[in-house]
Amino acid sequence: MIGARSYFARMNENRGDTNWLNDEQLLNGTEQFFRLNQYSKIDYNKLLDRGERTFSSPILASRPTEDSKDEQIDETIACFFKSRITNYDLSFFGTIESFTFNILDNYESTNPMLVTDSLSYTPIVKNQEISVAIEDMMREGLFILFLNDRFAYAFFDNFESMRKPIPL
Repeated sequence: MIGARSYFARMNENRGDTNWLNDEQLLNGTEQFFRLNQYSKIDYNKLLDRGERTFSSPILASRPTEDSKDEQIDETIACFFKSRITNYDLSFFGTIESFTFNILDNYESTNPMLVTDSLSYTPIVKNQEISVAIEDMMREGLFILFLNDRFAYAFFDNFESMRKPIPL
């Protein structure tokens, strides 16, 4: 186990504030994350058009749950990319909230996942307005995937875990 701050300090080692990942790097890292976690079906640029708003997920992945006895797809994650989340990025949260509730309300067995650069960790846990917004959405079902430029990642399905020690 390693403390969350120490883990992210190592993830972000030798990365200045100008070295944020772009969408292509986020896509490559997310694809690698899905493959490492046995997601068998991966789709790109998937249009999510159920509900009031239409969204495009750059990558969407599915896999059977551990409980399923056949190869039927039972668990899906739809992604939303936001490379750089800073202390002053509050307008973005209306969009991610719409994405989150649209997925949860209109797609069975599907969770939304925010994919961001690991440099976004500090503003998310330190800025009270951002952390409250993220915590509320995670309580509803939003996942967060932090990536760095070396394809290391940190995946969270609840906000409280973001401050706890991380198993290695």
